[in-house]
Amino acid sequence: MNSRRNMSLRLSAAIAAALLGAPLAHAQNAPAPGAAQEKTPASSREVTTLPTIVVTASRRSETLQNVAMPVSALTYHDLQRQHMQDFADYAASIPGFNVVGAGPGQTELSIRGIASGSVQPSASVGIYVDESPYGSSSVFAEGAMLTPNIDPADLERIEVLRGPQGTLYGAGALGGVIRFITVPPDTHDYAGRLQLDGTSVSGGGNGFGVHGMVNLPMVTDKLAIRANVYDRTDPGFVDDAGLGKQEVNESQVKGGRVSLLWTPTATTSLRVTALAQNLNSDGNPIVALDPDTLKPEYGSRQQRIAAGSGGFDGRYRLYNATFKSDFNWATLTSSSSYSTLDSFNMLDATPLFFLGPQANGQPYGTLEQDLTHQTKATQEFRLQSPTSQTIEWLGGVFLTHETANHPQHIYASDYFSGTAVPPPAFLFPPGFSTIGDDSQPSTYDAWAVYGSVTWHITDKFDVEAGLRYSHDKQHYTQIGSGLLFGVPTTTVMLDKRSSDSSTTFSFTPRYHISDKAMLYARVASGFLPGGPNVVTVAIPGVPQTFSPTKLTDYELGLKTSSSDDRLLVDLSAYYIDWTKIPLITFVNPFTFLGNGGQAQSKGVEATIAWVPARGLKLSVDAAYNDATLTRDAPYPSNGKRGDPLPYAPKFTLGLNGDYDFALGAGWNGYVGASYHFVDERSTDFAFNYPIPGILPELPASPTIPGYGTINLRAGVGHGPWNISAYVKNVTNQRGIVLGSTFANFMAIAGQPNPVTGKMEDNATIITPRMFGISVSRDF
Repeated sequence: MNSRRNMSLRLSAAIAAALLGAPLAHAQNAPAPGAAQEKTPASSREVTTLPTIVVTASRRSETLQNVAMPVSALTYHDLQRQHMQDFADYAASIPGFNVVGAGPGQTELSIRGIASGSVQPSASVGIYVDESPYGSSSVFAEGAMLTPNIDPADLERIEVLRGPQGTLYGAGALGGVIRFITVPPDTHDYAGRLQLDGTSVSGGGNGFGVHGMVNLPMVTDKLAIRANVYDRTDPGFVDDAGLGKQEVNESQVKGGRVSLLWTPTATTSLRVTALAQNLNSDGNPIVALDPDTLKPEYGSRQQRIAAGSGGFDGRYRLYNATFKSDFNWATLTSSSSYSTLDSFNMLDATPLFFLGPQANGQPYGTLEQDLTHQTKATQEFRLQSPTSQTIEWLGGVFLTHETANHPQHIYASDYFSGTAVPPPAFLFPPGFSTIGDDSQPSTYDAWAVYGSVTWHITDKFDVEAGLRYSHDKQHYTQIGSGLLFGVPTTTVMLDKRSSDSSTTFSFTPRYHISDKAMLYARVASGFLPGGPNVVTVAIPGVPQTFSPTKLTDYELGLKTSSSDDRLLVDLSAYYIDWTKIPLITFVNPFTFLGNGGQAQSKGVEATIAWVPARGLKLSVDAAYNDATLTRDAPYPSNGKRGDPLPYAPKFTLGLNGDYDFALGAGWNGYVGASYHFVDERSTDFAFNYPIPGILPELPASPTIPGYGTINLRAGVGHGPWNISAYVKNVTNQRGIVLGSTFANFMAIAGQPNPVTGKMEDNATIITPRMFGISVSRDF
């Protein structure tokens, strides 16, 4: 899947022609075609105020500035204007949001530093697509890293709720929630859109994308269908120096969504949606670094890994039916969902299982084949009162049934061909042919009841209080064979069950200083489920289960805007107390998940948007976050009290500026720029197994440097046509987003490459300088 690098100059020339040869104009300053969004001026010269954004973060429709908690919203206009397509792009506009990625389809998210590192067992940020939760709730399905990244081609907006959301969103909403809000079908107007994209990475490959959408009213004001499809290739930019392969991290994303909306009466609706997305990647954007200096070992974008490793395939499916009926005194919502997630991942485990040379002198490789299959069926019923009354209330019931299996196959291979070969006989007793084979079927069943009441004591002052009770049952089985399990044939190694209950709450007083200013305080909690422990025998000091992890957030917030709606300010300050963090714990010779961790996170966040002149919009998204351990992590971790939590930058900053202007004769244009800074971050807590005279006790985890990127964009438009061009990472910064965990497992700095003998760590890097061009037409 390698692209020809000599195409880069041609694409760059095309982009330059688009920028210089046409009048600069228009900037997608409109809602999604056929979308029922807030109206924006037809002419960019009329843009003199900030748009009013309506969100449903609190399960009610409210303007963003009226929601009594910190919420960021990326609109269709933002996504299109800035050419956003993944979580790394969104992070620049969301204070306190951080992304740790191992490669396409392997992304861990954190908000306000609430994460325990790249080996965290379950996700701390909940993912919703409209009314549907997506992703695993248990620790046995790689939920933290297998985060679904839905293509944003036909999204109405993305809402990011910062801070715990355990009352309304339940398990997994520990650090916050991300909601992908899709554009609903329009029962009145026909709409369509076709978009073509081209990209090119400096010194790398080329990409291409096509997006199409159609909205068809079938019975006016009663029945409509909306469908969108997309197919894109994201260019690669990392080469494998040992295998002679170029652009090994090129990936393809294709999929679509179909949604049917039926409104038989003015007070009743039924929306049925099906979403499918496939991801295929031959490799990851990792490079080999010197473990001491973090300088590239072989080249700025080169890796050396075993043949056959690095590939990742993901298959995502989501089906939902949402029914709503307004009874005047209350509105009933029923959301029924079924989702699946399948992944296939090939890992280079040679540093963990170094088998030496083969009989022919060629080095052994070790490959680990990881598969994951998740299913999730959910049902939620919600009843809520109308707004604008003295006492508003909301109550609901939530049920979920989840299954997962995580088979693994670890075997010896030829390092240069990837072919499976017999393992060295001196290490493997008779009858053993693989290092390890296992499957890990599990189930997760949970139910919850929740409610929230808001009392409007006066026109200016109200108080919200919410409560949720959740109960879950889990069943986990491990079936294994091979050298790691000590048995040559398939054997049931584990069969464990657990049962837990959690109560979460929220309390939010809110005071409207004026029509344009609001002050609020918020105390809220969140949790992640516990589960059975993966220990094969009963051992003194090792619990058979681990408990849910919980946190409580205390914060103050201020939201205000100017009387002319040209200036908006959103400020928040918070303190989070996080207890019972699940960390890998050791009782010789066994490791298990224990609730030994405790941490705090405190900080401030700010979003400021300003329209200082006609057509000019400036914005700042900044966060200071101090997330640290408040007591030593349990052995064998080297985390000490006061150490920063893994991959939690203390400071992040996003700056955005866009200028829209009219050119005459129906042409409009824009130019824009963005800057995103991510501070230095501590890496994972290391697994510390000191052996006197052999392995020393490890110091604090190493730190990876911060980085800042600049993006530029410009575009022209006339009627339904739009042409835009952009450059991301203009200065070609080499930012590291994830450090290797192999060194942490082995408790030494780096591992010797089996071919070169050099000590090296692998690190995931951001995309280098990338040029892009986009042409679209609305119908």
